[in-house]
Amino acid sequence: MLTATAFAALNPAPPLDLRFPNYEPQTPLLPGNLSDSPNTFIDNALHGRIVPLDHLDPANVLGDASAPARAWQAAAWRNERVHAQFVVWSSVEITQLRLAASPLRAPNGAEIPASALNARFVRYVWASFARPRLHIPGRAVADILDTATELDLPASGFRPIWLTVNVPENTPPGVYRGALTVTGQGRRSVQFPLSLEVLPATLPAPNRWAFFLDLWQHPWAAARYHNVTPFSPEHYALLEPLYRELANAGQKVITTTITDRPWNQQTFDAYGSMVKRTRHANGSWSFDYTLFDTYVAFAQRCGLGPQIHCYTMVPWGNRFQYNDSATGDSVVAELKAGTPEYEAYWAPFLADFQKHLAEKGLLEQTHIALDERSPEELRASVAVLKKHAPCLKIAMAGNKSPSAYAGVTIDNYSNVISHVEDNNAAFFSEIAPRRAAGAVTTFYVCTTPTRPNTFTNSPGAESVWLGFYAAAHHFDGLLRWAYAHWPREPLWDSSFRPDTWPPGDTFLVYPGPRSSVRWELLRDGIEEFEKIRLLRQAAAAPVLTELEAALAAFTYNKAIKQTDNELAETVARARAAVESATRATNFCPSE
Repeated sequence: MLTATAFAALNPAPPLDLRFPNYEPQTPLLPGNLSDSPNTFIDNALHGRIVPLDHLDPANVLGDASAPARAWQAAAWRNERVHAQFVVWSSVEITQLRLAASPLRAPNGAEIPASALNARFVRYVWASFARPRLHIPGRAVADILDTATELDLPASGFRPIWLTVNVPENTPPGVYRGALTVTGQGRRSVQFPLSLEVLPATLPAPNRWAFFLDLWQHPWAAARYHNVTPFSPEHYALLEPLYRELANAGQKVITTTITDRPWNQQTFDAYGSMVKRTRHANGSWSFDYTLFDTYVAFAQRCGLGPQIHCYTMVPWGNRFQYNDSATGDSVVAELKAGTPEYEAYWAPFLADFQKHLAEKGLLEQTHIALDERSPEELRASVAVLKKHAPCLKIAMAGNKSPSAYAGVTIDNYSNVISHVEDNNAAFFSEIAPRRAAGAVTTFYVCTTPTRPNTFTNSPGAESVWLGFYAAAHHFDGLLRWAYAHWPREPLWDSSFRPDTWPPGDTFLVYPGPRSSVRWELLRDGIEEFEKIRLLRQAAAAPVLTELEAALAAFTYNKAIKQTDNELAETVARARAAVESATRATNFCPSE
């Protein structure tokens, strides 16, 4: 186990210097050290093997290194993104490691071009988790899928390598072969044979996926990290690749704010309001929607939406901020839902906001969003909302069944996974009627549960598990509170507050932008959800017997008791069942 001291010695924390617009800290270079491995079969050649899709460390990297398997074989639908992971090692330093993936070719001459293959080095990030009573130590985790074109391999070190194949939609079915070659200085190299069977089935484009993905965005984090003015052209240029990647996973929601600090201070960077409120001397109000309109239009161009969620009418702490035109002061008022003062504050805005949204053509998709509020707070705020802006919809993340909020129609509701199965028969019975009525029902994970989740140190199979869980219980999708809410130095330490927040809880992708192991595997689980949806629509029931049996193993109460290997085996069985059902059909499921 690499200690924090050893990690820091190999990867000194960069000084935080935000004076330069393009400032970016040095990504940790740690490749691990095979002296920590139980199997030290190494020499001065460049060796390699294929490894599971998981975080690699010195304890699991070599396996049976005396006879390493290097060939990758997989099957995929057309328009699917599939992955492989490899590792290389040597006893001597080998500089200038470079990655080259060839086209994949079928015997009939059909080709998956090299441009559809993306090979990336996997870098390490520190996962601080200072909860002594839980005996969870911090450690270095191989999570960052880096943009570097070459890296050095220190003596007795190893480098994980992640390969992604984006199967083009028009690829003819068949078996395609090629190779990934890793080359270092002095022409030392190792080659990994690649074999991918493309099945006749086709996934639709992500913007046509039914899976309702709701990952909350935080634009201020990118502005701070890159030292640019929030919502300047430079800021939007930095956000665009992040948001396009999110859209390419089927994101259905644009996260906006209509109050300052809707969650008090739950992230390194505070949320501001995208609507400026001004109270005038005569008691009237005016509202500036310039930022809101510009940001929403930008997010839509990136492919996010269609829903717009506005946080919030009930912020954590019940504090609301506005400008006083008479004094020029910024005023903070504490107002509780259900009081006359609360309604007096919200009534002018809601009426004006509804009118503005209607003029912009945004009214139908806009929701006032609340997070983990009590039934009493929800009802009190909704009473004001429906009185002054009856056309606006409601979205909420909570810890009860929707029926617990009787009398309130929640158009988009997400239940924390740890509460879903407390009364599962009653809760699951509400999903289908809600869908028939046009409402969305999802589940969410956040700082809890410990498993399954998408923390930096969560085993990779847990990210995939979430998609299978949604399919098993016929949810519409998944909510998670953080997409790119970066802590101070996310490329160095993935934790925000290690005494309370698990590492990586506040983000899934890194600055650069750089992807991550957990992001790619979360998207993998969403693709499996889509395959299952299409198979259920088109396949005869007997074909799905094995698949439905595999899905029956996906319960939260079972997952929290499973070992890493048991949970990974549950996911592997479900993956195999999806592939088996695909092969057993005589159709090509597509939309």
